[in-house]
Amino acid sequence: MDQSGSTGGQGAPTGPTSGWSAPPPPPAQPGPKGFVYADVPNRAIAYIIDAIIIGVIGLVIGIVLTAVGLRSSSVNLQTLSVDYNPIYSIIFAIVGLAISGGYFVYTWTKRRATIGMQVLGMQIGDAGSGATLTQDQAIKRWIALGAPFSLAQAFNPFPLLGLLISLAALGWFIYLVYTTYSSPTKQGWHDIFAHTMVVKATNTVG
Repeated sequence: MDQSGSTGGQGAPTGPTSGWSAPPPPPAQPGPKGFVYADVPNRAIAYIIDAIIIGVIGLVIGIVLTAVGLRSSSVNLQTLSVDYNPIYSIIFAIVGLAISGGYFVYTWTKRRATIGMQVLGMQIGDAGSGATLTQDQAIKRWIALGAPFSLAQAFNPFPLLGLLISLAALGWFIYLVYTTYSSPTKQGWHDIFAHTMVVKATNTVG
């Protein structure tokens, strides 16, 4: 014991002055030379941009159909009920599917990226060679990725059917997000199905 009454020369060990700190986010996984595999947030933002574009086109078509006398529903004042027009919904569903399919298939095969993907510096190609997608690949990928959501939007005017399709599309979307997030190469089930891969240029990674 020294004159101050303490025991030991160095005193009791002190712990860290701060609490637990969150680990840094994982770095983007390297992909083909000059690219990284496009992660879920970037792909989600790109898809939202594309969905807005398709939605605006669908809105214009809906206005045109209304202008020629077709309406999705009408109010029956005698029974105070809403009458749905199945003909309008069928036409709108077919047109909506055609717009969505045409948009994605064309941009994937002719531009290697949708508008949303281009905004974020991403592109899509064959998973093995990186070549531009064939039409068959693009159609398969759209069927797995875009068709369920287009169906949900198109059949939304149907009270019960629209709700059921929307719930099924939401479940499918969650599954695709999970498989994409879990994949080391960020290939969701739709990418595996069509043998495709989405990458992002390293100079645009943020």
